[in-house]
Amino acid sequence: MGIKNDKVMVGRIVGDPRLTYSEKTGVARFYARVRVNHWQREDDGNFTKQGQTFHDLVVRYDLAEVAYGKFAKHDDFIATGEFRKFTDAENAEREEFRATTISHNPTTTDYTINRGKATGVEHDALGLDRSKSFERPEQTAPAHESAALAR
Repeated sequence: MGIKNDKVMVGRIVGDPRLTYSEKTGVARFYARVRVNHWQREDDGNFTKQGQTFHDLVVRYDLAEVAYGKFAKHDDFIATGEFRKFTDAENAEREEFRATTISHNPTTTDYTINRGKATGVEHDALGLDRSKSFERPEQTAPAHESAALAR
């Protein structure tokens, strides 16, 4: 299996997200209208804004329900996925960004992480002294032999 080569979208949710379910399959679908700002890096290292584009962001399956519970209008996000063309109910050709992962943008979002307890076997239950896990073990210096060149 190769490494996935998804596109990355960094943007802001500009419309109220919606959660719907497929009538045929029952699959959850998160939808939001999003804005992506485009920037160009200049020779001096500064960035110049090049405009913005608007897109349909879609997340499916279980992640759709999670996204709907965590994202709201005006949230900044980072998503991976791909652009997909489709034909809508009115037979118009459209394009959406179908995300396989989505997260709040950590450079613009203030949040805390609640790691909770470890699942499964707890680390302390292994009986390891983790306070020394990054210390180098004591080693004796290797014996140096004098080098002799043979002719």
